[in-house]
Amino acid sequence: MRTRLAFLLSGISKSSIIKKSLLIYLVLILLPSCLLMYGYYRKTSAILERDMSTSMLQTLKQAEYNISGRLDLIENISDGFIANPDVFGFLSSLDKPSYLQYDDFQVLEKLVSSGERNRDIRQIRIFVQPELIYANEDMHFFSLKDIQDSGWLGKARSRNGAIYWGSTHLQSYIGSEPVHVASAARILHDPKNYDRIIGALVIDVKEQLLRQILDRIELAPSQEVFIIDKEGTIVSFLDESRIGSHSELSAEQMNTIWDQEAGYFQTGDSSDFTILYRHIPLSDWTIVAKLPSVEVSGESIALTKISAVIILAAFSIVFIFILVLAFAYAAERLNRRLRELILVLKTEGIDRLDSQNSGDLRKLEQGVARMVQTVHDLTAESYQAKLLERDSQLKVLQSQINPHFLYNTLDSIHWMAVRRKADDISDMIESLSAYFRQSLSKGRYIVTLEEELQLIRSYMHIQNKRNDDGIEMVYLIEDAACYCDLPKMIIQPLVENAVLHGINQKRPKHGTITITASIKNSLLAITVLDDGVGIPPERLETLLEPPAEPATIQSFGLYNVHERIRLYSQNEPSSGMVITSEWGHWTRVDIVIKITRPSGGEAAELTEVSSGPHND
Repeated sequence: MRTRLAFLLSGISKSSIIKKSLLIYLVLILLPSCLLMYGYYRKTSAILERDMSTSMLQTLKQAEYNISGRLDLIENISDGFIANPDVFGFLSSLDKPSYLQYDDFQVLEKLVSSGERNRDIRQIRIFVQPELIYANEDMHFFSLKDIQDSGWLGKARSRNGAIYWGSTHLQSYIGSEPVHVASAARILHDPKNYDRIIGALVIDVKEQLLRQILDRIELAPSQEVFIIDKEGTIVSFLDESRIGSHSELSAEQMNTIWDQEAGYFQTGDSSDFTILYRHIPLSDWTIVAKLPSVEVSGESIALTKISAVIILAAFSIVFIFILVLAFAYAAERLNRRLRELILVLKTEGIDRLDSQNSGDLRKLEQGVARMVQTVHDLTAESYQAKLLERDSQLKVLQSQINPHFLYNTLDSIHWMAVRRKADDISDMIESLSAYFRQSLSKGRYIVTLEEELQLIRSYMHIQNKRNDDGIEMVYLIEDAACYCDLPKMIIQPLVENAVLHGINQKRPKHGTITITASIKNSLLAITVLDDGVGIPPERLETLLEPPAEPATIQSFGLYNVHERIRLYSQNEPSSGMVITSEWGHWTRVDIVIKITRPSGGEAAELTEVSSGPHND
């Protein structure tokens, strides 16, 4: 009982409780917390990224101020050059004699030398009309024909006299290697005829100036800071080898950069870069910073993640605490219910189980109820079987006690018939006395098959005397089967039924009863076959059913015989009795009895013995 209860307790759906707890944790804690933390992280990251980007834009703005200040100085030098009225007079006087042009050249040379004193300027170049004698000086003065095919001339003309800053390019100078310079170009128009170009002023600024300013910018460890023009060509870069190459910014990104004066955006590709930019006034240049997004606000975002984890852990701890309280409460209720179940088991009753509960505990209570009911049923069946066995034994003993008195009386009558020479009466009395002597069997409940057959022979001798020797007996018995034990009065009731309800119902009352016995796999198989009138089908189905009232069981009824065989065979599954019949023709009864001890003889061929009225 306790083992069965322990097994039931182990089946209280542990996995179901775990799944429910995990589901509650997932739905009420983890999922909302993750969504909250995700929203918090996204919002905080956006704010931090915006603040950091704004701070970085301030850094770019400072760099832009430095560059704009240096460019403004260059523009002032250019303005001072063209503000001199003599310059336009010198460049437009093509009819002056050579010596006067030479004087003009010296004045212009002094102006150029004065402007080149600025340390940011690499060289000043003036492109003049080819008719002037100093147009091919090739150091500061050059012919306008030399720039007719240059790309920057048209852009400079479109500025209508204002300064134009072109892209960085390699420029060769006399006596030195080519260097990267950024040129500020300005078209000089004839004051008397503005549509007429009389020259072009080009001031070459060292690209190194821009690079020095970029080098002082510190935004992130993996930053790339450079200056580009409208076409996306790199004007200045710390890696000098990339100057003049394309910046690898897409057309969409270039449009974004030129739509606003300053700002930032993310590339959104697998690299996940953040682009910060700011335009440089007085030029078509833009200073650009490209750096990984994780470095824009790396430490702040890391702190945000840590905060999110801490908050999630706090939620989890609170949930676990609540869960522990809930489990403690559930365990107390379960313990109380188990105590009630144990009390029910001790009293072996099931009426006090509360049917209002549901869930796993209710299943346990139902299992306990079924277990208790099963134990009750098994106990009742065992008790009833023992009562039947005891009743059979008492009735058999009673049937033995009555013939004991009759046996002594018949013995006296037998000797009286002998003295009076009444042989028929003596023979009949002797057979009846032998029948009672064998049925008494010295008070033994278990007999051998041979002893049971001797009882049947005596019984049939008396029956044939009464019925004019009309019944023939055939015995097909294995020798070894004769020594097998079986309960007394097992076969005799079957033979008696064959005589009274089978052959005696025929006209004439003649027939054959065949008894067969053999050993098969430690089982004794016995068959009783008669050629009487048989058994009606509706009666055949009810012969082995228990009677409605136990008191109606007769000593040697077929149901009683069947139950005695099963009790003796210790409920061997194949043991018992099977009755088959064909109404009007025959009846067959098959018996299977478990052999409880080895037989006393050896197995042999079936021996056929026919016994009529005179061969007992």
